[in-house]
Amino acid sequence: MMKSIQFHINKPLQLSLIAMAVSASITSVHATGYGVQNANRDNAKIEKWECKRCVSSAGFNGTVGIGAAYNDGSDIHVGNTTGTDTDGAVGHIEADLNYQSEDGYQTNLTADKLGYDTGSAAIETGRKGQYTIALGYRGLASYDTNAALTPYMNSGDQLFLPDNWQTGATTGQMSTLNDDISDTALKTQRDRFLLEADYKGSFYKADISYQHEKREGKRTFSGNILTNSAMLAQPIDDTTDEFGAKIYFNGKGWLVGIDSSFSQYKNDHQAVNWESAFTPTFGAAYEGQSAAAPDNKAYRVGANAQLNGNGHQVLMNLSVASFTQDQAFLPATINGPSPALPISSLDGQVDTTDMKLKYTGRPARGFSVSARYDYSDRDNKTTLHTYPQVITDSYFAGSAINPEYDRTKQFVDVGAKYRFNRSVYIDGGYRYDHNDYSDLDRDSLQQNSLYAKLNYRISPAWSAWLKAEASDRTGSTYKAVTTTSSPSNPYLRKSYLADRQRQQYKLNVAYSGSTAFSASANLRASFDDYKDTEIGLTRVDTQGYDISANYIISENFNLNAYLNQDWRDSDQAGSSNFGLANWFANTDEQSTLVGAGLNYQNLLDSKLNLGLDYSYADGQSDTNVIQGITSPYGDYFSEKHNINAFAKYQLAEKMALRFDWIFENYEDADWLNQGLSVDSIPNVLTFGDLSHDYNAHYFGLTFSYQM
Repeated sequence: MMKSIQFHINKPLQLSLIAMAVSASITSVHATGYGVQNANRDNAKIEKWECKRCVSSAGFNGTVGIGAAYNDGSDIHVGNTTGTDTDGAVGHIEADLNYQSEDGYQTNLTADKLGYDTGSAAIETGRKGQYTIALGYRGLASYDTNAALTPYMNSGDQLFLPDNWQTGATTGQMSTLNDDISDTALKTQRDRFLLEADYKGSFYKADISYQHEKREGKRTFSGNILTNSAMLAQPIDDTTDEFGAKIYFNGKGWLVGIDSSFSQYKNDHQAVNWESAFTPTFGAAYEGQSAAAPDNKAYRVGANAQLNGNGHQVLMNLSVASFTQDQAFLPATINGPSPALPISSLDGQVDTTDMKLKYTGRPARGFSVSARYDYSDRDNKTTLHTYPQVITDSYFAGSAINPEYDRTKQFVDVGAKYRFNRSVYIDGGYRYDHNDYSDLDRDSLQQNSLYAKLNYRISPAWSAWLKAEASDRTGSTYKAVTTTSSPSNPYLRKSYLADRQRQQYKLNVAYSGSTAFSASANLRASFDDYKDTEIGLTRVDTQGYDISANYIISENFNLNAYLNQDWRDSDQAGSSNFGLANWFANTDEQSTLVGAGLNYQNLLDSKLNLGLDYSYADGQSDTNVIQGITSPYGDYFSEKHNINAFAKYQLAEKMALRFDWIFENYEDADWLNQGLSVDSIPNVLTFGDLSHDYNAHYFGLTFSYQM
């Protein structure tokens, strides 16, 4: 959001022009007695030999800045725009510094919004083209709401109710509910640290890396006990460590290398435990427990090769990986006697093998071909056992064997490109995608696709291309899985496994007739037909376009604008009696994105720069269910207006002050919780209405100094 002022501190470089001229023009035969070492310099005015135009980059250059801002974070959702959810004053540091020694060593230090949840900083040092060492930090954040209403408090894995809590058979019978609820924030903060080093030799390059990421926050979790449910703020506190190493060797026309990685995930929470807010329906189910994401590890080793020459290139890649998890199981239930588990921990292992081959060549002038083959195999080596199935931590519902979900994928892409002349060329090809599965409703799935693209340069200023693609997906006999406690309707076809015919079209037109003005426009459409589906998704049509333009009015004044719109219309068939379709749904979705911006520099004797950006985003979905009568769903939309403006003034040669203003108007609604209070649903304790409707401002000042 803040831009830096660049500066340079230069050291004079002493060079002898006479020495350069003598050494460059006198050969060894004629230099006897006339070399520089023999020159009489007693009366020479060597101070005039200094090169006045030679500039050394040795030394420091760059800028540092410190800023303070007022942020309206009364609704933390605005933090997704400003980078912080702090309500009130917040400060940050910025830097863009470089140091270079006379013998070629460089050190760079950068910082952006350091002090915000989304701040970053990095330092890199080394000799360019030989080796570098880098250390970095980056913050990532996602803000949902700070208005989730709940009576629960948390301590470690435990979510507990107030001491004076009065249970009830329904939410309306919880007499102390309105007194005990308080606001809680649903957000996630990631702090990522990175250490990297690389070294480049005459025919090889090696690098290693280590990344540590810590994640904290709370997210929505549904705690179910039989027919009652409570929305809970599940705590997040986990870490991920990743190590990587690579080494590559290269020569004329070839390159080979090996890369490897290891990652480890650790969760500080082994489970979510909560007290039930409801009076037990039967028995003594006063609390519930659900496992959290388990600790796990992953290993990967890959080999790569590249060969090229005489207009041909071959790329090859082979990698193997193993994912393991062996955390101890929780009991099947904590309510009543727990069924015995076959083993104490999963001892899970999934191995993958991936191979990629790609060839590109130019057998004749104006004609090129390409071919690609990808192979991927997922092999679940976890031992199969029969496990007890406990529904909502309440009652035993039989046993089931853990599925493998193995998958083997093969992908082929063959293409060609032919240039008729400087203005026209065409490229196209054929793709084949084959998948074999285990434990799914289909054993295999195949998709065949044909595509073609025509490129035409209409004039030096105008160009256009048109692309079309048609694909057909079919597979083996559809057999609904019956091993789960909730079997599927035999007429149901899951959309990612169903037969489908698809057509796609794209058109692009671009203008770049001058250095001052450029523009482009894109049109796109796709049509999906699930022709053999009785129950499930039956049709999806999408259309859209986008237009963008940039106009440089003068050397100091620039304008840009863009417009994007998309529409999606889909049909679905369903059944309420486990038979053929007896209800239908149509969903119309649309999105609009509009933006414009300007940048005006060097005002007030080249001391003032101005910038202004405006964007508008709107997305909405309308669903109608037809079952005898048409029943529309409620509101489901989001709308945002955003203004981002800045003014930067040069106070002195080395000092500048920048003012930033962000305004955001945001509103959304979801019919699922619109207008809800915590006790609106008798058997569900909700968070209340989680929709947003706010106007928020951000005002920031940053002082920067050119060192």
